Amino acid sequence: MLAFGAIGWVMARLGWPRPPLLLGLVLGPLAENKLFLSSDNYGVAWLARPGVLVLLAVIAGGLLVPIISERRRRARSLLAASPAGSAAQRTNEPRGLMFDQATLFSFVLAVLFGWGLWASQNFGPRAGLFPWAVGVPGLALALAQFAKDLTGRRPPPKEREEEPGPEVPPDVARRRSIEMVFWIGVFLVAIWLLGFSLATLVTTFLYLKIAGRERWPMTIALSLGGFAFVYGVFEKGLGVPFPPAQLAVWLGFTA
Repeated sequence: MLAFGAIGWVMARLGWPRPPLLLGLVLGPLAENKLFLSSDNYGVAWLARPGVLVLLAVIAGGLLVPIISERRRRARSLLAASPAGSAAQRTNEPRGLMFDQATLFSFVLAVLFGWGLWASQNFGPRAGLFPWAVGVPGLALALAQFAKDLTGRRPPPKEREEEPGPEVPPDVARRRSIEMVFWIGVFLVAIWLLGFSLATLVTTFLYLKIAGRERWPMTIALSLGGFAFVYGVFEKGLGVPFPPAQLAVWLGFTA
């Protein structure tokens, strides 16, 4: 969670969209399963089926339309900002190499895709089908983005409109950060000692009363609601095998 939070923060700072990453994490196992089934049932011929052709056309349109629209918009902005001669001169003027944070991020992505392809070279056709299907276009796109960043051909970053809000003094922000880290540590220790479901009940109650100074009815309702959700959905409904509470192990209640 912390690693993906850091990745999301870096992507936000560099202007990379985060929804595709989330979609890839959620739909990745489903796509791998369906790719196996399609290749087993139809071989390579599944690419020529009508539904697949429609999806490929939608994907191609989603890739080409933004590129064409961006080039047209850039050409119109150049013509509107300066005379034709100076615009052509600006387009043809040499650009130097740029190795900044965005370039480094693109390079890391290319290295990761390349490492994934190299690691899957001995998987065999069946096991390596999905890594190759994802890694080859991923590596090509990462290299293309790296080349754009390195040559300075990426679009200028859009200025984000900051929402108006109260200024937080540095000491208050520091204190809030320390409190946040403290309560995360309390929650992790409680999970280890009491188990996930009971830790949800106890830590939610303590946080709302001590840190949030919430009223008793709201504190009790939220604590019981969180406990009921975790226990009912995850432990009973989905059967998630949470580790046993260490305190119960010490007292001999569990094996």
